[in-house]
Amino acid sequence: MEKPLILYPAISMMILTLFLYTKNYLDNVKAKKTNVIKFSYFKAYQGDVPEYMLVSRQTLKNQFELPIFFYFLISVILAFDKVTQLDIIFAWVFVASRYLHCYIRLNSNHVPNRAKVFKLGMVILIVWWTIFLYNIL
Repeated sequence: MEKPLILYPAISMMILTLFLYTKNYLDNVKAKKTNVIKFSYFKAYQGDVPEYMLVSRQTLKNQFELPIFFYFLISVILAFDKVTQLDIIFAWVFVASRYLHCYIRLNSNHVPNRAKVFKLGMVILIVWWTIFLYNIL
């Protein structure tokens, strides 16, 4: 298996995160330009803000929660030189779940659907980590 193939899902996750940073920034600019928030809001991110700003910020914050385990696992797999086809499949399924999670959150924000997609990503990571640890220990 070619080791660099495992990097494509990680790069895809970084692209998603950079997109969310950009969206968050543009949402903040929009809110400031339309005077729906005061600039002082950004000191501690406290105060009344439009819901679209809260959703945008929370969606970005989510990229530094569950995906941390994804990035770490990819790093460990590369360090152990143990990239398999199954790793690449798990990685892409996880990435797809994160993209879908973000799409749902930024559009309908329907919590039951969002929760199902979140659980899929979490289960993928748990199973993937379990298999990796079983094979390495």
